[in-house]
Amino acid sequence: MERLGVIERAHEPTDWVNSMVTVIKKNGQLRICIDPRDLNKAIKREYYPMRTIEEIAARMPNAKYFSVLDASSGFWQVQLDHESSKLCTFNTPFGRYMFKRLPFGISSAQDVFQSIMSEIFEDIEGVEVVVDDILVWGTKVEEHDSRLEQVLQRAQSRNLKLNKDKSQIRLKEISYIGHTLSEQGINPDPQKYKPLLTWRHLLIERNSNAS
Repeated sequence: MERLGVIERAHEPTDWVNSMVTVIKKNGQLRICIDPRDLNKAIKREYYPMRTIEEIAARMPNAKYFSVLDASSGFWQVQLDHESSKLCTFNTPFGRYMFKRLPFGISSAQDVFQSIMSEIFEDIEGVEVVVDDILVWGTKVEEHDSRLEQVLQRAQSRNLKLNKDKSQIRLKEISYIGHTLSEQGINPDPQKYKPLLTWRHLLIERNSNAS
């Protein structure tokens, strides 16, 4: 993280020193975060509005083709000023470090990132953004591809890095913020409620064995 420019060693006194916490990501890698519970009490949030999946679906009449792009390590693409970095100082066994980029765990982080992403893409028709997930849709292939090209050009011009491994390109059904979107509308993403079905099956099996 230090080599990537996400954190740097703190060489001056700071008003805040947060605890370090680690989170295991879905791919098994560790993510270094801070425990900013005390800091969050002092932060004034913007509460930037985000559309619900129902509102997004209502804005896509006759949509047939979809793409989803992911902003790579989204929050880390937001650079902090020096005073904000000092507030995001944290302890490690190797000394104090401070975040140079927006860290996970800050109560206002999602609001800040959403406002930036909305500002970048708000003038491109057929595009919806929820935090780091960028949805592009079109009623025809040509319309979809034109909008997607605009999004990619805008991301490049604003130095927004995208994660190609998480991208879904020109599909008739895509996964988006816990749901599937298609020409037929919205449905819960089966991958999200699959664990619930597994637990239900186990409970039924256990009750059957008990009886």
